[in-house]
Amino acid sequence: MVNEYDRREILEHMLWAGSGLLLAGNNIFLYGCDHEKEQAPLRVTKKNGGYKRVITLGMDGLDPKIILQLMGQGDMPNFSKFSKTGHFSPLGTSNPPQSPTAWASIATGNNPGYHGVFDFLNRRIDDYMPNLAIINRNPNNLLGSRDSMFLPVMQGKSFWDYASSEGISSTILRWPVTFQPKKNDARLYAGLGVPDLRGGLGTYSFYTTAQISADAKGAEKVTPVRKYGNKIKTYIAGPKVSSKDNAKTDIDITLLDSDSGIKVEADGKTVIVTKRQWSDWFEVKFKVGMFKTVSGIVKFFLKSVSPEFELYMTPIQINPKDPAFILSNPDDYIKELADELGHFYTLGISEDTKALSEGRLDEEAFISMCDEITKEQEDMLWHELNKFKEGLFSFGFFSTDRIQHMFWATKDPLHPQYNETYARKYGHVIDDYYRWMDRILGEVMKNVDESTAIMTFSDHGFSTFRRTVHLNSWLAENGFMKLHRQVDKNDKEGGSLFQYVDWENTYAYALGFGSIYLNMKGREKHGIVAPGAHSISVLKDISGKLIKLHDSKYGQSSVKNVYMSETIYSGGQIDKSPDIVVGFNEGYRASWQTALGGSPSEIIEDNAAKWSGDHIVDPSIVPGFILTNFKTNHDNPSLIDIAPTVLSCFGMFSPNMEGKSLL
Repeated sequence: MVNEYDRREILEHMLWAGSGLLLAGNNIFLYGCDHEKEQAPLRVTKKNGGYKRVITLGMDGLDPKIILQLMGQGDMPNFSKFSKTGHFSPLGTSNPPQSPTAWASIATGNNPGYHGVFDFLNRRIDDYMPNLAIINRNPNNLLGSRDSMFLPVMQGKSFWDYASSEGISSTILRWPVTFQPKKNDARLYAGLGVPDLRGGLGTYSFYTTAQISADAKGAEKVTPVRKYGNKIKTYIAGPKVSSKDNAKTDIDITLLDSDSGIKVEADGKTVIVTKRQWSDWFEVKFKVGMFKTVSGIVKFFLKSVSPEFELYMTPIQINPKDPAFILSNPDDYIKELADELGHFYTLGISEDTKALSEGRLDEEAFISMCDEITKEQEDMLWHELNKFKEGLFSFGFFSTDRIQHMFWATKDPLHPQYNETYARKYGHVIDDYYRWMDRILGEVMKNVDESTAIMTFSDHGFSTFRRTVHLNSWLAENGFMKLHRQVDKNDKEGGSLFQYVDWENTYAYALGFGSIYLNMKGREKHGIVAPGAHSISVLKDISGKLIKLHDSKYGQSSVKNVYMSETIYSGGQIDKSPDIVVGFNEGYRASWQTALGGSPSEIIEDNAAKWSGDHIVDPSIVPGFILTNFKTNHDNPSLIDIAPTVLSCFGMFSPNMEGKSLL
């Protein structure tokens, strides 16, 4: 049974932080994950190719419907221009259409049964607990070796593995689920999955003189402070040095005249923070052993000086000039980038949507944060692309996804969070980012000649998120899950981490964002479903009833399709897949409570969060897009076709890819 301390820790860190590391003495130790063996090298056939250079440019979450609308308005002239000479169409996405799953499928040319990335979260099979699936800590790193801190998340071979092994110069920047990078001949800087210095997905800090109630959203991230004249003394909490204690760095804050800003000092370094502007990067160090320190970087945003002091601090980014973890291959590559470009965001999910949801940042601050992140990434793109002479170059932009998550309600008058005044004020934000991507594409294409192939694409599209579905509540109501007691209506988390589940009388459980697992005998700790005829019967029973899940508010089904894993997955990692994947109808998504094993009293509720748009629905609803500067051989491409197309541009062919070349 998980104790209350463990429950609080997992709830605090699992979705938005994921702390999970212990710094002790001179070594770094990490809590466990499954260790998967590297697969044997796979066969590649090489022949003469027609392209000297191949560029892939990812734009996370761009939806073909919006692209077509803006193209029709003349707002995406570069997309329009190149769609006439090359190929533009929707791009079939992964199942489920989650970013880690989709980007791993793009990289490998295969379904999740091959690469093993099925969800943001999976379960620890020995105790049912949710586990971050995009960070793979090495349980065998007993000596705390930096080189062995983490293991690759994505299994199998990527298109750059194949290309670089054939001597093709390959540069891959910000690609998701590539942390910790493999050692090979490709230059790679990892993206989604890179943790903060604490080892999780990113936890901000908020310093304030205001009284914050203990039950307020994000209260655990608030550090109370007091003014002494124009001085404030406080600290930054760094990595854990024991199971409950964090390393700390003291900081001194001086309030400047006229409440115009503050001066922050620590370890002999100073940064000036002007009110309602983002500060420059500020380097902080933490003592984690007798002779060991680790370095991170942060930015500050000063919301207010008086009457209450309110200061936001980003999650502590790994310092790219002195990385505590290996973020790139080779290891020095990220330091080379930082030496030439200066500090930059390294956190895999840099845009702090949680701070906006919890009111620590407002919309203007969040937008300016996303603008800074995208500008940093654009600077990195041009820096590397200007040196690119031949071979393979892959780059991704990701703020496009976060902006749509947080501002989709401005596009949907039927959304519970829709407000006409708010929509008039911020309705331009999503379209602005689409136009930004169009401008970048136009600049890239200025340097593309007949010997260069370019593929621009998104991993998925977007949809509205009006209603939230508690899958465990549905399982309990329909007799597939047994609870020890009825969940209190005041418990908004619904007994998170399966707090009230009677496992010895439970047939199935849900966690993650649409994954359902059977409580299988011989697999789960307290399994009661026998493999074979019994499990097939339970799967069919769940599927047949779940597809009819009716939402009385809108008079429709909330579920479009229910998929059994064996019908959509194949490959060596299929044993790690969920037994059922739920394909939600437009407007619906699995709840945050479902992701962490909760079962609130209701089954379907309005989405009351600022996170108003999403894409974890049925794949047919949210295809991505693909735009190429060459004609393709069919009109219904899938994202698994990108990898074999890259290889075919170089005259290479891999028989180990499910996807087919578009050439």
